[in-house]
Parts: sequence; structure tokens; C-alpha cells
Amino acid sequence: MPSPRYIFLNALPLQALNITKPTKLLVTPVKPSSLKQLIPLMRGKIENYIRHPATVQLINKLFGLDLQPSSQLYSYSSGDVIYVFTLKKPIRGKEIDHVSEDDVVIYRVEILSS
Repeated sequence: MPSPRYIFLNALPLQALNITKPTKLLVTPVKPSSLKQLIPLMRGKIENYIRHPATVQLINKLFGLDLQPSSQLYSYSSGDVIYVFTLKKPIRGKEIDHVSEDDVVIYRVEILSS
């Protein structure tokens, strides 16, 4: 079995999941402190698909990473472990320059077979 990819997204693009039949998603809120404990196991296996620089800077600061913003499109592969980092109160049409831990909520998303 291949090693899992740890996917960092700012939203969950359903079309990227290639769903062709009824599928269950398990969405679990994750505390930054809990994710921080898992980061050492993820090193070298994290793929970042977050374009927003301030969010990527926050992730790097919180977890000691060196990720770069990315505008690549994500496509699900079986076994991917997805983490969605999203703003608690997004502001439409405005680029936010600074994001703190209090501004972001993190979810782990698992794709379950039906």
C-alpha cells in the first residue's frame, strides 16, 4: 500500500473527488495542537493546494513548515488524507493580509466507501 498523501486545501472542491456513486464524507474538526503532533509523521508527504499567502504563512508558523502558496488544482487519489483550512468569517472580494490561529478552522475530511 502506498504511503498516504496529506493534502492541505482551503475549501473542499467536490469535483476533485471524482465521485460517481453515493459517497459518505466524514468531516472532523481538528485543533491546531492536535495537528501539530501529527506533522512529524507527515513530513515530505504534504501537498499544499492553498493559494492564499496569509493562510500558508500561518500554517508554516503554526507547524514549522516551509510550504509555498499554490494555484494547482487538486485531484483526489485513494488514501489521501485531506485537511481543509478555512477562514471562520471569510470576506468576499477582499484579500486578507494577516491571518491568526483564531481566524481559521481546520477540518479533516475522509472519503468513505458506501
